Amino acid sequence: MRFSLSAITCFGLFFLLFFSCKKESDEYGPVVTIYSPFENQSFSVYDTILVNASVTDETNITAVSVSLVDINYIPVHKSVAAEVSHPPMTVDILYPLDNIHLLCGKYYIMITASDGKNDSRTFCPVMITAVPKQLKKVFVATNTSASQTNISYIDSTFSNLYPFKSMSGDFTGLSITSYDQRVFLCGNYNGAFSGIDTEGNVKFSISAIPSSAPYFTGYFGEDKKTFVARHEETVKGYDNSGQVIYTAHANSGYYVRKLIMNNGFLVAEEKSKTSSSKVLVSFYSTGTAEQQVALSQDVVDLCEKDDHNVFVFGNNSGQGVIQLYDRLNNNLWEPYPYPLAAGAILSAVRINETTYLIGHSNGTIYKYQYSGGVTTYLTGFIAKRLRYDELNDQVYIVESYLITAVDFVSKVPVHIMSSGENILDISFLYNR
Repeated sequence: MRFSLSAITCFGLFFLLFFSCKKESDEYGPVVTIYSPFENQSFSVYDTILVNASVTDETNITAVSVSLVDINYIPVHKSVAAEVSHPPMTVDILYPLDNIHLLCGKYYIMITASDGKNDSRTFCPVMITAVPKQLKKVFVATNTSASQTNISYIDSTFSNLYPFKSMSGDFTGLSITSYDQRVFLCGNYNGAFSGIDTEGNVKFSISAIPSSAPYFTGYFGEDKKTFVARHEETVKGYDNSGQVIYTAHANSGYYVRKLIMNNGFLVAEEKSKTSSSKVLVSFYSTGTAEQQVALSQDVVDLCEKDDHNVFVFGNNSGQGVIQLYDRLNNNLWEPYPYPLAAGAILSAVRINETTYLIGHSNGTIYKYQYSGGVTTYLTGFIAKRLRYDELNDQVYIVESYLITAVDFVSKVPVHIMSSGENILDISFLYNR
């Protein structure tokens, strides 16, 4: 076989071009070397981290950024882009830790670099100390009539009750998200469900539709979600901007009253619209009903014991009852099978997994120990609400016109605040 000179020349040129392109192909991402911070260097929230690094690549650098990730390499803070130049280049960035929600622990400074085709990531472990959690204010809902609900607050000095916001309508619940620094107020027959920032600006409001039946029938707020039950047989969960993120449906002919979240499951007391029938229902995180059990008492408070059990405090024909709902086995039983003092339970609060306080109509606050007994905690208080400030280990006793905070262990009063209006409930605002 004979080849012309031109054919051989073309083949040679193709061969050289092919391997030249092969040699110049970009198969590797940039190489990043971090000089600052050094491994496991300690910082506090609101510090600024000096990030110094070198970035090299065999072809080009198109983007470099610095961010903070947790131990699972999930971003937890802002990303800051560096100005890029031809490799090799130096990164010098002041990275601010201006996120009050960062908790104590190990994180990683992550530098991401790209050459336009390949990305690379380099990590440096750092230790971060959180901003100490502090109680900023105690918000107080009061009223003088069913046509208006007033919100005030007690500052950290507990020296005065300051007016905050007045909202038209009646009352079902009050809660606060410290994460987003927002106050939530929910009505009953005619009051709206509203989200209010800590400057007093209403960020959203969902109106009640007045009728002979209450519009909002149940309420439960936790730090990032709020659940509101309606007489129309639904429960809706809202994020802190007022967007619906959850919907559950009660049994036909029933409506929800008391609510609590238990390990991602919504547990709800449902009451028949036409009879005395009541059931306790658990819902999946999707809003679909999982199971239910018959309920004889009128629930006053639901308190989470652990990830699978919820205490049910209430009254049966005006007599106080303690029951425990075993959600895994859908079983409602009495862990304390002895009669309580004659009269009704007015309120209850969880102190820890085994300890609960119960406000009683006889003017006594009882301490209930799981697998233990019921003993007198304090006397002389008609505790319509009990709230626990876990941060400071203080119990807040809410009476009609008086709020008393006591040290849980010593039972010594540490704060007392009176109100000229009927107190409906209180909630705590922390700095984070």
